[in-house]
Amino acid sequence: MSKAEFYEQVGVAMTCRSYGEYEKMFLLKDDFLKKGKILDVAAGASSFVAEANKKGYDAVAVDPLYNLTVEQMTLHGQKEMKEATEKLAKNISFLSWDSYKSLEEHDKIREESFKLFLNHYKENSIEKRFITGTLPNLPFNDETFSLVLCNHFLFLYQEQFDLEFHLQAIREMIRVTKKGGMIRIYPLVGFKNERYPYLDELVEAVNDENIVVKITDTTFRFVPAATELLTINKL
Repeated sequence: MSKAEFYEQVGVAMTCRSYGEYEKMFLLKDDFLKKGKILDVAAGASSFVAEANKKGYDAVAVDPLYNLTVEQMTLHGQKEMKEATEKLAKNISFLSWDSYKSLEEHDKIREESFKLFLNHYKENSIEKRFITGTLPNLPFNDETFSLVLCNHFLFLYQEQFDLEFHLQAIREMIRVTKKGGMIRIYPLVGFKNERYPYLDELVEAVNDENIVVKITDTTFRFVPAATELLTINKL
């Protein structure tokens, strides 16, 4: 199987991941989770925000899909998970299973995460935890969040979104981050299991006296080359 056949994706998929997966991907620790408000960007149907708020943290999610009704979201999520499972089943031998014991365990985590997400999404008219919005224009004031997370969107869709889009998106996340706050982005590879080719150029463009950008090893293992995350500290 060639790299080009590794994982075929048309359009932007709905991400659906658990709090535990976020902990591994982003190396999350209690001390900076409780520093202030948390934003999950392009969160899809992940249960991170639901679980984070249960733990006493203050988290919200933003995604263009949040204009869907609960019924529409349920059908969309079921379809997306089914398609993802079929694709992954064809690529089992090309994936690292350190963070999951099997495809069955992977799917079980997805299903449980989706159920948790839906339970909180149903209450969104009251809680306002899931906000409709799309990068690179987020519907938040400057310096609102202490921690901003973005999983499986930027860099993953490197063939659909150019360098300028990535720069605008990261600068927008910097805008809504408080001084002393942090942004974490994972993964740094695309669907062909290759690192984002303009990463060094992007880091150089974003780095300045008030911004520190670093590439850090992560403990999450699934796509073989996806072993790092991008951390951006706003001074």
